[in-house]
Amino acid sequence: SRALMLSHTKSLPRAAAMIMRVCLLIIHANSLRESPAPHPRAPRRAVLGGILTAPQWARAQSPYDAAFAASTKLDADAFYAAHPYRSAGDVLAYIEKCAAPGDASAVLQAFEYFGKKYPMYSIGATKGKILDSAVATARPRRIVEVGSFLGYSAVRMAAKLPGDGMLACVEGNPEFARTAEGVVARAGLSDRVRFFVGLAADEIPGVAKTLGRADLVFLDHCKECYAPDLERMEAAGLVAKGTVVVADNVVFPGAPGYLDKVAAPAYATVLKSAPYEAVGWETRWKEVDDAMSISTRL
Repeated sequence: SRALMLSHTKSLPRAAAMIMRVCLLIIHANSLRESPAPHPRAPRRAVLGGILTAPQWARAQSPYDAAFAASTKLDADAFYAAHPYRSAGDVLAYIEKCAAPGDASAVLQAFEYFGKKYPMYSIGATKGKILDSAVATARPRRIVEVGSFLGYSAVRMAAKLPGDGMLACVEGNPEFARTAEGVVARAGLSDRVRFFVGLAADEIPGVAKTLGRADLVFLDHCKECYAPDLERMEAAGLVAKGTVVVADNVVFPGAPGYLDKVAAPAYATVLKSAPYEAVGWETRWKEVDDAMSISTRL
């Protein structure tokens, strides 16, 4: 009997432990039923970045980005119907749909895409890079552009000016000038661009009075006017020793007398080959070779 009692005594702690374990399991199960569902694990982008979560990233595309992306998916007929080109202002209307205010890169992107759909006479991306390189080398504070058309090259140059820089744009067509001003404003660059509306021969004295000596000049207007207008800028003090003069279309359609004007010993000139910016009736619907000249006044 003593042995039986001893075995009962030893089994009591084991039984108590078993009962306790069962109770704990029941309590844990009840707590799981009553507790709220666990939050899903944060996306890996949120864990690694600490800032941008997946939903935020998905919302990052602005309505302007979406509008531009949608326009690029349209076939030709649908694009022409949605974005007609009946006047200069239609270019600005498309840019305002597809580029956020103050986003110069988006303005240029929209401008370039519109130019792929319609014949355009802005310099375009290929020649734009040549102009960019000239601006980067000259590091100008004061630029004169003669022949602004709808503002594409103005945006490219103004975006690279320092905060206290100025670009003077001379444009003879009032409608083109208004559109160019709107394009520049959309890019957020109005504070460093001033427009002079009229023929270069008439506006050069006022530009010289406002700007003083120019560090860089870009000619892209009446091709027959390049040489005489450069002479006028020299006489007015706009172009002086060290001024860089960039000119478009010096091969096609050509600028009579201009390359002779910027030859040595007065200038050091190099030519940068690039296709003509438009394909149309004047090129007989094929790509034509052209060039930009970059000249430094010696």
